[in-house]
Amino acid sequence: MLRRIAAKGRGWAFTPNDFSDLGDDCSIGMALTRLQRSGKIRRISHGLYDQPHTHPLLGQVGAGTDAVVDAIAHKRNLRLLPSPALAANQLGLSTQVPARLVYHTDGAPTRLTLGKLQIDLRRNTGRLLSLAGRSSGLVAQALRDVGKERVTDDHLNRVRAHLPARARKQLLQDIIKVPAWMRPHFRQIASNDA
Repeated sequence: MLRRIAAKGRGWAFTPNDFSDLGDDCSIGMALTRLQRSGKIRRISHGLYDQPHTHPLLGQVGAGTDAVVDAIAHKRNLRLLPSPALAANQLGLSTQVPARLVYHTDGAPTRLTLGKLQIDLRRNTGRLLSLAGRSSGLVAQALRDVGKERVTDDHLNRVRAHLPARARKQLLQDIIKVPAWMRPHFRQIASNDA
């Protein structure tokens, strides 16, 4: 287990499911408990762990929120889509970091507290979640946060700068799944001559 954890590197959040090929659930749970008690790993929440390290200025540092959210999604087999405010922050359209990280999901609503940070998973269905886990979903949510009438070329250029070429091509593949008002913006972000 420790070799796998080390291979993934610092900042990886994991669940017992990540070790299911090594034995039965009971044995994996006992091994994780022993590693936690010895201080080699840390229990973040029920069934969620990381391997913290000591930073000279920050003290004990563990997995980031993105890694924790990914581990939760993987453990529960969920589709997740960040809220409009969170997506806008992730794409550089807003400098405001939400006090609560809100994700739309097709699973059960959940609230998780990590220190002072709160992560809310809110149940949502339908077309919105068809873009979960894709850069198109992130862009659509960020544009929602900016607002239909307030999107400028500067906003689109900032989004374009945050996305690699492959993600920009994905926007064109998913264009039919977004509202009509977003489609010209998706085309502009995906264009080669911007």
